[in-house]
Amino acid sequence: MAVSANDLITRAMKALQALGGNEVPSAIEASDGLTALNAMLDSWSNENLFSYAVLEQSFVLAIGVNSYTIGSGGVINVARPKEITQAYVQDATGNNFIMQILQRPEWNQIGDRSTNITSQLPDTMFYDPQFPLGVINIFPTPLLGYTVFFDSTVPQVDFTSLTQNLAMPPGYELAMVSNLAMQMILLGFQTTLDAKQLAMLQQVASDSKANIKRTNIKDNIANYDPAVVSRSYYTYNIYRDG
Repeated sequence: MAVSANDLITRAMKALQALGGNEVPSAIEASDGLTALNAMLDSWSNENLFSYAVLEQSFVLAIGVNSYTIGSGGVINVARPKEITQAYVQDATGNNFIMQILQRPEWNQIGDRSTNITSQLPDTMFYDPQFPLGVINIFPTPLLGYTVFFDSTVPQVDFTSLTQNLAMPPGYELAMVSNLAMQMILLGFQTTLDAKQLAMLQQVASDSKANIKRTNIKDNIANYDPAVVSRSYYTYNIYRDG
């Protein structure tokens, strides 16, 4: 179900008993509530398990170019990702070739990252999440204009107005209302809740976030280097020492 920012703010204020019956927020309260709501969503964007979708996007490699800015107004003109989780190169016939995603210490171990080192199929990516534009680094430098597909978690959507509607998966609405109510207390919104009621609201806010994270958690598949793992079908015998 889609809800507006104003709906969330109104319900949060009612949860605080700052509004009752058919009362609605004043213009100042609604404006402050919208600020609190967007600040909360901005914070949630740093919690990977709060992202309810993984977005696959793509860009075409430029021959001889191994670095691409990404973000609004960048070479790759899409929303700046916080993190890139997986990537692959697709050739002209539609075959996919997985790319290794490196962190900065591993990336720095590559001795020569200049455009002198080339390949038809780059196999390595390092994403540098600079701000306001991130930087996608590719190695080796591409010789063909193949397409790179990459996965990134979807950041939380900011509300640009009180009337903007947002459709959310199950569970998010309660989490937004209850946690927004707690944020409003920090901003100085008045509440008539007693200590017991406030503790119950805090528990609902905590539990609703935890429920979403449990739903969104993914299994981590362990990988290993076969070169350093024995494939023997036999085990060590302590009696024969062999």
